[in-house]
Formats: sequence, structure tokens, C-alpha cells
Amino acid sequence: MKLSFSAISTYQNCPLSYKFMYVERLPTKRTPVLSFGTSLHSALEKFYGVTVPEPPSLEQLLNHLAQTWEKDGYSDDAEEKQYFEHAKQVLTNFYRTNISQFQIPAAVEQRFAVELDGHVLRGIIDRLDKLPSGGYEIIDYKTGRSLPPRYRVDSDLQLSIYYLAAKELWGIEPERLTLYFLLPDQRISTTRNEADALRTRNIIKSVAASIERDGTEGTFKARENALCPWCDFQNHCPLFKHKFLKEEAQGGITGDEIKKVIDEYAELKRKTGKIESRLLELRDVIHNYCEEHNITRLYTESNVVSRGRRVQSKYNAERLRELLEPIGFWEDVVKVDEVCLRKLLESEELAGEIKQAVAAAKEAENISYALYVQENKNPS
Repeated sequence: MKLSFSAISTYQNCPLSYKFMYVERLPTKRTPVLSFGTSLHSALEKFYGVTVPEPPSLEQLLNHLAQTWEKDGYSDDAEEKQYFEHAKQVLTNFYRTNISQFQIPAAVEQRFAVELDGHVLRGIIDRLDKLPSGGYEIIDYKTGRSLPPRYRVDSDLQLSIYYLAAKELWGIEPERLTLYFLLPDQRISTTRNEADALRTRNIIKSVAASIERDGTEGTFKARENALCPWCDFQNHCPLFKHKFLKEEAQGGITGDEIKKVIDEYAELKRKTGKIESRLLELRDVIHNYCEEHNITRLYTESNVVSRGRRVQSKYNAERLRELLEPIGFWEDVVKVDEVCLRKLLESEELAGEIKQAVAAAKEAENISYALYVQENKNPS
């Protein structure tokens, strides 16, 4: 199996999306953001791909941008021009920040293919710099507008994969791993160690095993995630089936009619949420008033509100088991918390064989349905 950070993260976000992209290889559309990012990467590749230590000029960098500019994905010439002018400003800021420390990198746009546990891990490292200390720094360019929190950079899988690739391919352990956010012109650096490399190997191995299992069983389930509104495969996804449904639904109700029902239901749910929030606020006021005046019943001309007292106890589970199990009553008070169990099964903490054994222990399923309302962020 050939894997990359993109393939792994796609599968982690949504196995069905992975199937469409990497198994069935369905076409994806080019967007302004993708073309913009690719153009910046290409210009910087040419900027650092020199053979003499004399730094190129700003004019040369902007010429590289013009030569490598990707035109696909823009809605019209005006949008393309707006992105191009923005790219020029981004590179100008980059040039002014970095030109005084310019040096020829040890590698630029370095492709790698590393064999790990019978699979091939592939990728491209944007830049590898030699540090004054003698160590190396891996730099990955990002074109997002916002900076991630530190903990995400410290656990970033892409940087971990690059660290692992450098160890396997070149026998070096990078001293620093850096995400360079081009739009705000800021760096965030982190480090990795041998323990991180082992965790990365285990993640890759686990994802590869899951992909193989889905391929054998033909599952590749759809998993809703934050990227769904921008997914290229909505018209193939069961979660978005109704969005592209042109036929009349069964039961005598048309597609237009069910849309009206959905909108009314969603509006009432939103009103219900506001009502429940206000109820909680009013409840707290009433409780506080009762506490202050030491009363349990309140009267108005038309209503009476009584305040009851409920006690929820917490027991020592081990002690309870010692007392109840010998006399046959332990099973009467113990039940499986399905929410906790499901989260555990979805995590990477359990070994595959344990997950399979737990799944085999399921005796029956009671299926029910619930409705969840959210705003359609991408109605078109």
C-alpha cells in the first residue's frame, strides 16, 4: 500500500472520502485556495533552488510567481487578479523577513519514499535547512490564514512523518521541525524524538490495517467531519443523498414539500433551544431565591412552583462488587456505558484483535433514530 500524510489524514477524517479519492480516483475540482497555495510553493521552490549563495532579488522572486502561477479554479479574471496581487504581497513580506539569513537549503521540494512495515510512505518535504549547530531543520509551508494552537503543532502528524522519513532515508534526526505560515509570515517550531517516531509508526500501521480491512469488507464508512461542506464527493455520499435527490419521496410528499417540513422543524428546534436556555436561567433565579429565603414553594396569582430535593450518590465500585458479587446481585447494578465503549473502540488505544473480540461480544442491537439540526454552511 502506498500512503502519504494526505491519504492518512483523509482516511482519518472520512474513510469513504479516502475510497473515492485513492481507490476509485474520482476527479476533484480545482479551487482558488489550492491554486494559490501551489503557486506560492512553486515560486519559493525556484527562489531557493539556486546553485550559488548569492540571494535572488525580490524582482526575481515575483517573476518566479508570474512564471509558475496556476490559473485553474478561479471564477473569473477579477478573482484571479485579486489572488495574484495577494500572492505578490505575501512573497514580498516573506522576502523582507528572510533575505538577510538567506542560504542554500540542503534540499528543496525533496520527494521521499520509505518502506514501513510492508507499506510505502511517500511525501514531499518543502525545505531542509542546515542549522549553525550542524543539525537540520525541516520547514513546511502553510497558506492558511490562522495559526494553530501550540499543542496541535507539537502533535502534527505531517511533521512527525517528515521526522520519521528523515531518520529512515538520510539517517538524520532533525533538530527542529517548523510550520511556516506564509500569510501571517510567522513560524511555529517544534521537535520530535524516538518515542514520537514509534508513535508515528504505530499510527501508520493502524491506519494501513484499517484501510486493508475496509477494502476486504467493502465498508469505507462515511464519517461526518469539519471538511464535509467543501467535499468534492457530496453527490456520492450517503450523508448528502437528499441534497442531490431529484425524485419525489415516497409517502405522497414531494422533494419541495419535505424541504418546507425540514425548515419548519429546524426553526422550531432553534426556538426550543432558546426556550430551554431561558428556562435554565429562570430556574437558577428561582433556586437562589428559595435558598436565600429558606422556602420550598412559591406562589403567584396563577401559578405554584414547588422545589424538590434530589440526591445523586457516588459509590466505590470495587467495594460494591466485593459486597454484591458473592451473593449474586452484582449483575443487577452493573451495565455497559455504550458511549464510553464506542469512544474507546474508535480510539487507537485498543489493539485490533481486542476491538474485534469486543465487537464479537455484542449480543443484540436496539436501533432507534434521532434528528439533529445544524446550519447548512454550503447550500449551493
